[in-house]
Amino acid sequence: MKALIVLLALGLTAQVSAQNSAQTSAQASAFELVSQSEYRASEAQEKLIPPFNSRSTPAPSDPVIEVRSPSLTAPIKAPVGIDLRFLTSGAAKINWDSLKILYGAFKLDITERVKREAKIVGDGMQIPSANLPSGNHKLVIQVANTEGKQTEREVRFTVE
Repeated sequence: MKALIVLLALGLTAQVSAQNSAQTSAQASAFELVSQSEYRASEAQEKLIPPFNSRSTPAPSDPVIEVRSPSLTAPIKAPVGIDLRFLTSGAAKINWDSLKILYGAFKLDITERVKREAKIVGDGMQIPSANLPSGNHKLVIQVANTEGKQTEREVRFTVE
């Protein structure tokens, strides 16, 4: 009887494994940037907090965060490629140890999960494929240069 239960359990495990293997290659290679539960918690909190738009003009020597992709002007489809560029002035370079990426209304720190998947390419960072739940998303990207100048950029986008 125990052997039959073990065989049934192994068969069920193999069936589930086969179903999971049938995902598309794009989804299989994408990592989960934000979980569904993290998204839902942030979305609920966003509805409770009125928008606050504080804008200041950065100093010319402050680093600049440029979003090359995804497009922030139209809804996007997951998985999504993310391409960021960090611009500095003079001899300053980006201090990669200072990089912070915060998600949603709670500013959940997702820096380490991004760093595990990202490729640093010259003055930028690329994530080839990240899964996000459908809906509205907000990232806050913070970075400093080697002269200690800091900057922050809020990025909002919608996933279909």
